[in-house]
Amino acid sequence: MGTQNVVLAMGLQQSYLHNTGGRYLGERGEVLKARLKEWLNNLDKSSNILYFVREIHGQEDAFYRTGITHSLVGSGDIEVMEHFKSHMKLVVNATRYSALHKTMLESELSKIKPPKITLIGVETHTFVMFTAADLRYRGYEVEVIEPLVAAEDDYMHGVGLTVMANTLGVNVLRG
Repeated sequence: MGTQNVVLAMGLQQSYLHNTGGRYLGERGEVLKARLKEWLNNLDKSSNILYFVREIHGQEDAFYRTGITHSLVGSGDIEVMEHFKSHMKLVVNATRYSALHKTMLESELSKIKPPKITLIGVETHTFVMFTAADLRYRGYEVEVIEPLVAAEDDYMHGVGLTVMANTLGVNVLRG
């Protein structure tokens, strides 16, 4: 086992956190940005490796049956928010709800062997939850910091947290 933990900052991109984004979270997004800025500024980078995972879709991706309305290749939606760029070590492009699906992240994690992986960002019930599931399936210790994740509505946010805590065995830190 390695000595450095990993933090996966999920979906901190214009799609969700900028008022012109295709899935802008509004006030939820503004609150999340402020909390994340403070938390990232205080993150001990000597004991944590930080990866940014952004959602990115091709226009013709048949996986999404409801149509792709955000995070399209070539659009501003895929850009990591300016506030967070100074913290970036590596950006992982995910085309599905799990950051491990057909990305180099799984290979990176197997090299690092982190004792713990912390998930922050959006969306609690999709991107964060499915990534947490895949990490747990691979035997990783996973935590989610509840004030540092968000979804489009409170109901889906709560469902994601409940499933992660009660079904997947994710340590959900409240407060």
